[in-house]
Amino acid sequence: MQAGSPAPKGKKPEPATWDTAELLEWLDSCFFPVYLRPLGRPGMRWCSRWWAHAEAWVRFAACHRAWQELAPNAGAGLSTWHRDHLDPMLRELLGENGPFAFCTPRSHADPTRARHAQPPRYDREPVPREAPRPP
Repeated sequence: MQAGSPAPKGKKPEPATWDTAELLEWLDSCFFPVYLRPLGRPGMRWCSRWWAHAEAWVRFAACHRAWQELAPNAGAGLSTWHRDHLDPMLRELLGENGPFAFCTPRSHADPTRARHAQPPRYDREPVPREAPRPP
């Protein structure tokens, strides 16, 4: 069974995996040199240790997979990749509420440490184990 494919009933799905060396090569040779953004502008966040954010890895891996599928296509393949994958990914990744929200281009904030004045309600209530029944 391929990673990420639907699991047979009763089995947990396998987590999606990626080749880290291949992903880093793509980031270093294709992505970072081309898709530079001026940092320090309002609404634009980046982290000097981007690789310490699990969400960044997953978003870059997803964008890379879409690149592998769409970039070789003639016609609108690259345009589709930009519109449907890169642009939304960059908005989320670099946005004020993204994984780098508390980081700067020169400093890293641990993404696993929540910054709440009070724990949100969902942290205190148990998650139901069954879907709610319709009325």
